[in-house]
Amino acid sequence: MRRRTLALVPLVALALASTACDETSDTDTETDTDATATVTSILVEPSLFMGDVPCSAASGAMQSYVATVLDVTDPSAPFPLPSSPPVTCTASVIFRQILVSHVYRVHIDGYDVPAAELTPVGGTSSGSRSMVRRAAPAAGNVTPLWSTFCEDVTALQSIRVAPKTCEELAPLPTETGVLIDPRATLAGTSAIPGLELACTRSTVDPQGNPVVTGDVASFDVRPTDPALAPLVNLPCESPAPAPYTQNIKPDQSYTFRIEARAAAGGPVTWGASCTALAVEGLVVHALCDPLSKDGALDLSLADVLAAAGTSCAKENVATYDALLGAPGNLEADAVACGKPIRFAPLEPASYAQIKLVGRDAAGAAVVTASCIAEIAPGAVSTATCVLGP
Repeated sequence: MRRRTLALVPLVALALASTACDETSDTDTETDTDATATVTSILVEPSLFMGDVPCSAASGAMQSYVATVLDVTDPSAPFPLPSSPPVTCTASVIFRQILVSHVYRVHIDGYDVPAAELTPVGGTSSGSRSMVRRAAPAAGNVTPLWSTFCEDVTALQSIRVAPKTCEELAPLPTETGVLIDPRATLAGTSAIPGLELACTRSTVDPQGNPVVTGDVASFDVRPTDPALAPLVNLPCESPAPAPYTQNIKPDQSYTFRIEARAAAGGPVTWGASCTALAVEGLVVHALCDPLSKDGALDLSLADVLAAAGTSCAKENVATYDALLGAPGNLEADAVACGKPIRFAPLEPASYAQIKLVGRDAAGAAVVTASCIAEIAPGAVSTATCVLGP
């Protein structure tokens, strides 16, 4: 039977003088009589490395792999050739235009993601070994779940060589982490399609004049957990930063404040919150609220009552009034004693004239407090209160 070989044009075009790669079906490889069999090349077949790892669409099975050939002619200075694109785990890969008498080593990265859903970082012609999801490249690199390498082979003139053995396909150690992509906060910033906030971009008009479009120039990512370091001055158009993996504990919830600036180094114009629940052995993506210019304030009588030595009861405090004061001048009356209240949206500013008055069932004032709060864009703030008029 004659094997059909499908040329992978992007990698062939990229390879220049160093390498080229073809994808073939996994059938009839040993009976190939095509003219390409006389081309100096290296054949990589899944049967050499799959072992007991299943190849299917089932959960936990390998679905695709990426092959990378390293030139190890000089063992002290190995260098990788452009990698294959992601291929199904039933397909073989052929590397061509390699150098005769050079020694090569094949590395395999296996994924539990279909090949059609992956694309190399930098595009299909980049030759990158790192993969991202085709539908969401900004979400960060996809981590392979398996890896292995094969015995070294020497390229021979007009012969297709293949490794005879490969190391057992081994699962890669997985990290527990949280990935924050600040650009996720741009989505949903307007109820009108097409009017959402966007990253600033500098272009030149036909007359040669500089033109800046968009809204957001940079982000800061500020974890609420002090064990995690903040990420500051992230350009809006840059890819997502590396995930947090150090000091991330499984089954723990993490919250991050996102601050966005219209000009790098300028004041914070918008803010948002992102949250994630860490899962052991996985890098999870945080879910983010849309950026907002406004803030909010949560008020509660609980701390005031504790300081006053009283509690929510008909004979003690039944309701309370909350007066926001300047610059908001908002008021809420007869709030149930144990119920918190939220003022939103609020203009970002310092609020230093907040008053809380706790009343008994007859409406008489039992306890009063003065509070201050700092309202920030896209954040829910709490007030600091002291007893007194």
